[in-house]
Amino acid sequence: MPQDGVAELARRIPGGHMVTIPVGHLIHHAAPEAFTEVVAAFLLTEENVRPARQL
Repeated sequence: MPQDGVAELARRIPGGHMVTIPVGHLIHHAAPEAFTEVVAAFLLTEENVRPARQL
């Protein structure tokens, strides 16, 4: 997928942003620490933290 298209998609999503880890297609395999750091930072942002759903 062209990176300019990804950047445009991220721009259109409220609160969205694009992070590039220049290691190729299998990011989670090639750079697991960087991948985990970026994903964890996203998940732990105040806007993404929600109370657990009660069943």
